[in-house]
Amino acid sequence: MLKGTHHVGFTVPDLERSVEFYSAVFGSEPFVKRVFDSPYTSIQVGYPNTRLYVALYHIPGSTVLLELIEYLNPTGEMVDLATKNPGTAHLCLSSTNLAEDFDRLVSLGAKPVSDGPVEITSGPNKGKCVAYFRDPDGITLEVLEMLNPAAD
Repeated sequence: MLKGTHHVGFTVPDLERSVEFYSAVFGSEPFVKRVFDSPYTSIQVGYPNTRLYVALYHIPGSTVLLELIEYLNPTGEMVDLATKNPGTAHLCLSSTNLAEDFDRLVSLGAKPVSDGPVEITSGPNKGKCVAYFRDPDGITLEVLEMLNPAAD
């Protein structure tokens, strides 16, 4: 039976650029960074002669890992990662100080969608503050702060 989430993975066009960005975001290097090209890799992903360049991170404060994958063979094509497009995904990270994290992420090269953190004033997420960013590859990062953690 299913029992939890192990990791979230994103395919990126340039692993080195992504590693530079996420190492700065998380304040740590990936605990795995290597090429996967074993016969099982091709069987697993369904492409012959597959070579994947992979980095794995521990997401701070979480048991969920972040996996970044660059397909060395076969190579792919960039898709439109706009959040409105079906099939796209995003990573939501928790923050204890979204105002500071907003400025920090911008300084690291993330592009914010809004001018600053947005306070949620109604609905199921009332009492939270949120901001969306695009990483250097266009992947969406959401950062969420609980303004009143005792209410959750």
